[in-house]
Amino acid sequence: MRGLGFALALALAPIGAAAAELTVAAPGGAAKVLTDADLAGLPRERVALGGKIYEGPVLAYVLRAGGMPVGARLHGDPLRAYVVVTGKDGFKAVYSLAELDRDFHSDVIILADRVDGAALDDKAAPWRLVSGGDRKAWRSVYGVTRIEATIVP
Repeated sequence: MRGLGFALALALAPIGAAAAELTVAAPGGAAKVLTDADLAGLPRERVALGGKIYEGPVLAYVLRAGGMPVGARLHGDPLRAYVVVTGKDGFKAVYSLAELDRDFHSDVIILADRVDGAALDDKAAPWRLVSGGDRKAWRSVYGVTRIEATIVP
């Protein structure tokens, strides 16, 4: 009987240990899946929102890792791009691509993985989009799973 319990525990172990995945789709449809490990080495910032301090990788660097045209590559057609950020609950928020790029916009926008020094709760995990320039948290997407850019024709 103990052997059966041990086997069941081993079978279920990978479920809890699964790495979080974020799909980043650049204009034109090329998509790249990023994991916690991909985001771990990116520059991080802290952003205050709603009396809490969020911490995580700067979104512009996340976008670059996902193949988005940011920084020096953000010119011409990509300047007409909008970005839809989607959470695991289906909530979506829209930004312009330039608004998310530190070369164009002075506000810090992060993909938070910590709040007040602790890991995000289950509702907000694995990542929460947090904008330092928004006065209200209404575009702060919980449980971010996908970031997709589209160029306006």
